[in-house]
Amino acid sequence: MALRPPEDFEPPTLSPSPPGEEELLALWESQESARHRRERSRRWRAAQERLRREPDGALRPAHDDAAGEEVDAESFGPRARAALRPAPPEGRVAAAGIDTWSPCWYAEPGSPLARAMRGLATVPSGRAWLLPEPVVAYRVGWFPDPCLLFAEGRPGGSRLLGPDGVGEALAGLSCALADLGIPLASERCAGLRRLDVAADLRTDSAAEGLALLECLAAASFGTAKLAAYRSGRRPESVLVKTRAGRTLARVYDKGAERSSAPPGRWIRFEAQWRFPRQARPAPARLGAADLRGRFARRFAPLWQSAGGLMVGASAELAERIGAAVADGRLAPSRARTLAGYLLLSAAGVEQGAARTGYELERECRELGLCASLLAAEERRVDVARALDECLAPEVWGLPGP
Repeated sequence: MALRPPEDFEPPTLSPSPPGEEELLALWESQESARHRRERSRRWRAAQERLRREPDGALRPAHDDAAGEEVDAESFGPRARAALRPAPPEGRVAAAGIDTWSPCWYAEPGSPLARAMRGLATVPSGRAWLLPEPVVAYRVGWFPDPCLLFAEGRPGGSRLLGPDGVGEALAGLSCALADLGIPLASERCAGLRRLDVAADLRTDSAAEGLALLECLAAASFGTAKLAAYRSGRRPESVLVKTRAGRTLARVYDKGAERSSAPPGRWIRFEAQWRFPRQARPAPARLGAADLRGRFARRFAPLWQSAGGLMVGASAELAERIGAAVADGRLAPSRARTLAGYLLLSAAGVEQGAARTGYELERECRELGLCASLLAAEERRVDVARALDECLAPEVWGLPGP
């Protein structure tokens, strides 16, 4: 039985006293201090995106992101300069552009296109019907219910298709289909069902390429999950997937896949999209800036690792966290939190709310920290620098800064 207070019980009420001048001043100073810290953190992250450090310590704009802006070099001391990303090498990206795409067209019921597809598409494949033979290396089929024709393949063949070749590739596909009696001239394009945008990086050594894949296999990629595939102990492919298992991007050894280069010498960064009906982009809008922007946004979480990803045992990680505390980039209390998070995450221990985990993962990426319980020695790769190479404007056919 629950106890109830007497009916005549009246507890004393304390009248709130207004805060004094000193309390108000202390509150204002704490709020201003927090605002100043947030603003300083925001400006530092913006500087990390806009600036790069030359080997001699000089600062320069990063690609076209800060072109035309003056660099206040006097405000960057030695520690700040050391924390900036180094300027990437030049000339190591062989190509950038479209690897695979899938344009599609609507066919009105009873139209010549619909009649042609009903007669030619005879191979069932799930909800679709495919042509028995490929058309200029494209897999061609259609969905009868929505009356949607699609073609999926590599527009550049064995090479990546540059942004300036989109119109020519689409016209060539239309002519090849017209030769088979599949007219597309009078039908409206429904956009792209699939788009894979890639960049090919030629590394200086096999050790550099393999270390890049090894560090990516242990990296943190925001809310996504990673799947690494190996040949023996050698990493060959790292896939970035959603929680539901849909592939967002992958980084893999293209030379090993084609047996055309030694392992680790030809690394491909590839971003992938599967568009729903309402979000299909028009092929005519796939310019150089659009493709480069899509590629950059897909790999943005890895770009936060400004100091390079490091996979190592506790001694190496503790040394790097200690350096961040000494430089003032990390508070001691937050350093203890990150150290515990890294150790527990490497062991697969759940650590509370997902939002807290995302925030801790972001801080670890910014410091370039990845824990591995099996690591016997330090491994460090500057993934952001490799992505800077792939995002150079001249690689995509854009004017430089």
